[in-house]
Amino acid sequence: MSILVFAGAAHAAKAPLAVYYSFDTPATPALLTAMQSELGRILAPSGISAAWLPSGVPRHPAEDFPALVVFRFNGRCGFDGPVGDAGFDSSGGALAQTDTVEGHVLPFSRVNCDRVRDYIAPVLGSMPPAWTNEMLGRALARVSAHEIYHMLAGVRIHSDRGIFQSAYSRRDLTAATFRFAAPENNWLRGWLQRQTPVEQVTHALPGNPPSLRDDPVFGESDAPDAAGR
Repeated sequence: MSILVFAGAAHAAKAPLAVYYSFDTPATPALLTAMQSELGRILAPSGISAAWLPSGVPRHPAEDFPALVVFRFNGRCGFDGPVGDAGFDSSGGALAQTDTVEGHVLPFSRVNCDRVRDYIAPVLGSMPPAWTNEMLGRALARVSAHEIYHMLAGVRIHSDRGIFQSAYSRRDLTAATFRFAAPENNWLRGWLQRQTPVEQVTHALPGNPPSLRDDPVFGESDAPDAAGR
């Protein structure tokens, strides 16, 4: 089962970023739609669009992406019934991990669906299953956006606010809005400009480097952890 953001290879080929994805267990349409919509909203201020493509499906000859990232969503990525309190304290645990080799960030990431699901469960109350899966999709998109920035920028240290901060509260993952801070959005705009042919650039976009600080990271992960707030 898969849902693509873009209808057809012609649209997908225009996106500067390809997000290849796979799940350990089938994801619901509500969760997939929420993930893709939320990532689109997060990247919108930078002008970046993303094409979501299932891993293992042959690429269309017309598809040509300046950058691609690969996500494996591990565990059970969905709520099957009433949520309640999961009874599992995931505070301080890494929500995702992006691979590195000799300090270089690779475009491969694993998201821990079980940990994200159990972490946000206590604040979802008695929402119906369709809503809880939509909320989980929102949370997974925010964790994925954090990892995408690691992969595109090639950095392991974090900002002190926004999606690229080193730890998330439950509210960060479930609130109506949660975005990159201005320095990260500026860097992403600059990245997009560098992917665009010179003749297509109509005006200069800010390309300042991100404002980063050396934050402690949980274990060997380059992902945000659960802050327990």
